[in-house]
Amino acid sequence: MMRTYGRFAVGFAVFAGTIGGLPGIASAAAADTAELAAVTEQNPQTGNNVRYPVKPGEVVPAKLGVTNIGDAAVDGLVVELRVLDDLDFATRYDNCWYAVDSNADEAWCEFDTSLAADATLALHGDIVRVIDNARPDKVGSIMFRWASKDWADERGGVQALADGFAGQGSAAVRGTESGLTLEPASLPLPAKPNALNFAYTELITPTPSPTPSSPAATTSPTTEPTASPTTSPTAGTPGDGGTGGGLPVTGAQSATLAGAGAGLLLLGAAGYLIARRRRTRFVS
Repeated sequence: MMRTYGRFAVGFAVFAGTIGGLPGIASAAAADTAELAAVTEQNPQTGNNVRYPVKPGEVVPAKLGVTNIGDAAVDGLVVELRVLDDLDFATRYDNCWYAVDSNADEAWCEFDTSLAADATLALHGDIVRVIDNARPDKVGSIMFRWASKDWADERGGVQALADGFAGQGSAAVRGTESGLTLEPASLPLPAKPNALNFAYTELITPTPSPTPSSPAATTSPTTEPTASPTTSPTAGTPGDGGTGGGLPVTGAQSATLAGAGAGLLLLGAAGYLIARRRRTRFVS
């Protein structure tokens, strides 16, 4: 019995036609009998898809998955990926065809994997990256939608679908790197499951670290060493390692003292002679 949410598996046609610019492909997609839901990580508190913070040059770590919400297994899967502006494909895989139209890049990839009912698979590999000189207003979302390989083959296959997106005068190009694969995943179903979904990104602009300024080379003035005055210990003041007592007075100091003593002797002799003369002239 078809699940009640199965009607949303083909309900992406109107929405995809509105935003995709491919009304022919969108209306054709409504004929896909596979019941697939595009799933990604959600915020458990809000139920909204998470927003992946990324820096310039980094790969977006988005989980892009698909859940089979039908009763029967789906043999073979196809995914359409689209990015705009400063988001680009990180790797060009050889099971994908890539096309460019103005500021949009598109990839159509196919897988021979069988997806059982109620099972979930997710893309495994580097899918989308932020260009090195990205701007915050040019980093947005990753659009992804799923279809069965049978549906794609009825429309010429993934190459024809990619060519239908390519800008005028251009054609889709097949990737050259080893194949993009799918791996089991556990991702929540949105409230209204749909084959089309979005993974959101948010650019983190690195805060430039302050560049340490090189201090201007300064020349420290060279101070000529000056001789510290040597203070001779005074009498009665012990010096380092001494036993007390003063040093004998010698040299220039002794000559000065000797001269002073001789002068005093001469003055005394002169006074004595003057005194004698005065005494001999006294008349009583």
